[in-house]
Amino acid sequence: MEKKLVLFLILLMSIKSYAQSVIIYQVDPLDKVFKERAYFDSRKDTLHAAAGETVSVQLVAKANKEVKNLAIEAVNINNGAKKLYAKSGWVTYVPVGRSYIPASRDILHSVSGYFPDPIVDDTTLNLNTGEINPLWISVPVPVNTPSGIYKGKVHISGMVNKRKESFQQDFVIKIYPVKVPQTSLWISNWSNHPNTKSLEPLNRGNKVEAFSPLYWELVKVHADMMASHNQNVNRIYPLRNTGFRIKDGKYTFDFTNFDKEVEIFEKAGVLKRIEGGHIAWRSAGWDDPFFVEVILENNEENRKIQKSHLPDDRHDGMRSVILPLSDKRAQNFLDQFLPALRDHLQQKGWLHKYMQHISDEPTAKNSPSYLEISRYVKKYMPDVKIMEAVLTSKEVKDGIDLWIPVLDVYHKDYKFYQDLQKNGKEIWFYTCVGPRGNYANRFIELPLIQSRYLHWINYKYGATGFLHWGLNYWDGGNPLIDDASRDRGKLPAGDAYIVYPGYRKLYTSIRFETMRDGIYDYELLKMLEKKDPKKAKEFVDDLIKGFNEYDNSVMYFRKIRKQMLEQLSI
Repeated sequence: MEKKLVLFLILLMSIKSYAQSVIIYQVDPLDKVFKERAYFDSRKDTLHAAAGETVSVQLVAKANKEVKNLAIEAVNINNGAKKLYAKSGWVTYVPVGRSYIPASRDILHSVSGYFPDPIVDDTTLNLNTGEINPLWISVPVPVNTPSGIYKGKVHISGMVNKRKESFQQDFVIKIYPVKVPQTSLWISNWSNHPNTKSLEPLNRGNKVEAFSPLYWELVKVHADMMASHNQNVNRIYPLRNTGFRIKDGKYTFDFTNFDKEVEIFEKAGVLKRIEGGHIAWRSAGWDDPFFVEVILENNEENRKIQKSHLPDDRHDGMRSVILPLSDKRAQNFLDQFLPALRDHLQQKGWLHKYMQHISDEPTAKNSPSYLEISRYVKKYMPDVKIMEAVLTSKEVKDGIDLWIPVLDVYHKDYKFYQDLQKNGKEIWFYTCVGPRGNYANRFIELPLIQSRYLHWINYKYGATGFLHWGLNYWDGGNPLIDDASRDRGKLPAGDAYIVYPGYRKLYTSIRFETMRDGIYDYELLKMLEKKDPKKAKEFVDDLIKGFNEYDNSVMYFRKIRKQMLEQLSI
């Protein structure tokens, strides 16, 4: 009799669910929900968090009938006395035309070829019968939020048979008596906004003039997006933001635009440290020597000199070229610019947080030219750290203060970097086009948990920062619908950008949200280390088996993270 009653109740619930035009399910935010997914568990999980972090919530709307103009109406979260505010948007899909090789053993496959990634907060959806679509909710929890149970409810609506219908789903967040302080992990995602071509997608394809009011408005859009995802280091080019004039070999400098960019990012809360953009570039091929970027008059003679990477719209009447350091024009420029920049930074109170790149990813073969330029910079800026993303190790040992090896190089030469750290050098790591294979990365085809694990790797191996080159390196077109794999698969999908362009705004992505959540994990581990270092090590070793070996079970990850919060609550 009891079995019959249970079967009857299940059948009744199924009929009731199907009678609803749209059913909303809760799904773990570490799950990538593909369009072809058919089954969802109706159980609800409590989300566990500390005060001071942002909670990610993922729900999935499934249409039992054709629905048009499906919109997120409201998200309400409170504990009866305290209200939490949330941001929400629909997760949309991008095509991935080519998979990267060598592939990870954990690579995800989509039957349709489309992968979930952008989170679009200003659109509605049309769903056919049986079709699904995820929605994402981000809940910033202020650090002074009282602990306890917070109940949330999302309301969505759409047109069914030309009649408006509303749907809702509950979720629960448990806030522990744990406060995450201001984040300490150094995070830098390079923004391409100095190249005004990258701003055109935010202006409906129209040009944006460098240093115009619209330009600065869009720079602020980038700063705010970075701040909301725990970025605290920003690359700012001194050469691209300084005005130059030269007469009889003597330069004058105008730092107005440099100051304006620094102040925008400082105000947004993104600038604990200034990452001075590169001042040298490869003279030709990958292993060829580095040449220094030099600003000269834009005349017929100087137009014969190899142009630098600097956009033409930066300096009226001047030309940016690259020259070997041995060239007297290069030395004359650096002899004046470097001390002027240092003095200006000191006057503004920024010298203590300014770092300087020389040139990106030096190799063993072009390391002599790199070291030569590094020594020259140090002559004028001895108190400024030289920082660099590196593909090699020992060959540039004497030219770098802040080392940022790519993850597989960090793995291969880990003992070398440990020794550097013991001798006072600072160590971060980076990912970009690689490493591939089984290494964690932020590629679209990888499980989200591996993007989150990047910052667990930070903790386990003692790297105090993380860098990635591609915040927004869109390759023209419309990234919201274009093939996400670039350059015939040379750039894996997700490598070149982690945000998407809207009209005078940026859309975040499920990968960017996940990496932000991983930064909070790092901070919780650091807090636990002070309280119980053995337990912190046990937790991280349970999940990160090695540089390129991880436990990818989302359920087990949630168990570990809950235990971390419980340990910190004692």
